[in-house]
Amino acid sequence: MVAGSDAARAVLRLAAWCLALSLVVSRAGLVGHELLGHGGAALAVGGTVTDLHLYTFAGGWIEYGGVRAWSPTALAVVSLAGVAIELVAAALLLGFGRRRVALVAAGGALAVHALAYLAIGAADGLGDGAWLHQRLGDGRAAVAVPATALAMFAAALLGRHLGAALLATLPPRRRGPRLALLAAALALAGAAHAALVIGELRLRPDPTYTRVMATARERAIDRDLAAWRAAAAARGELDAAHERVAQRQIAERHQARRWGPIIAVAIAVVAALGLAGARTERHAPLPRTTVRRITIAAAIAVAMTVAIDVAARGFW
Repeated sequence: MVAGSDAARAVLRLAAWCLALSLVVSRAGLVGHELLGHGGAALAVGGTVTDLHLYTFAGGWIEYGGVRAWSPTALAVVSLAGVAIELVAAALLLGFGRRRVALVAAGGALAVHALAYLAIGAADGLGDGAWLHQRLGDGRAAVAVPATALAMFAAALLGRHLGAALLATLPPRRRGPRLALLAAALALAGAAHAALVIGELRLRPDPTYTRVMATARERAIDRDLAAWRAAAAARGELDAAHERVAQRQIAERHQARRWGPIIAVAIAVVAALGLAGARTERHAPLPRTTVRRITIAAAIAVAMTVAIDVAARGFW
């Protein structure tokens, strides 16, 4: 009974550490991605920032203008600057935080996110990769495939390195039970973070964010359906039954494979394999005080995100 209680406490403590770290990384990454990346790049090419929205737990968007005709180079710089700033931050964290688990985890997570976001965006035409998807056409695989491969490589290394430190924190001596407890802790942290994101998106729906994160196929369907509605209204034939039929027909015309889920699963699988192959011999358990420190950092990161979002509404 005591051993079981010790294991449960260790799992909860590790889940809290992982959740807090994910909040720190995602909030700081979001601010850097939108403000320093897209916002800074827009200003650098002579544009202006006209609007900004940051979710407390989910993503965000930034709107820029001020340039009458954006050149392809300017569009490329501004579109990809968010991913670029994440990769620069990841390199700095990995370079200077080799002996600190939290810094290595943060750097690895930023690298995986940036590369996965680039790959999925280029493949499916969503988010920052929408410009690449449209610009490259059938050649978009030249970006999506290498970015996916790099994201998988980074995820495997992250899983192996982070897994060693996290496994060393769990009590059982045998490897099998340790891996099971680690899986439980990661599942708890992931479920909690996902609940925060999904709950906020449902409570605070934002049409602009929905449009930014829509795939190229979804945007094409929306455009054709809007044109159909306008034409049907002009003829006096707009009703729910006809619209459902038209929506099905339009969707059938825009058939396209979704690569995002496949890419995400591939990255998750190699990360899990990295965790499973981790070795704990040279790693000390995470200090008990680290959960308190990272929780405080998470609270600060969330408060910073909220403050910037509130200030942005008043500023613009």
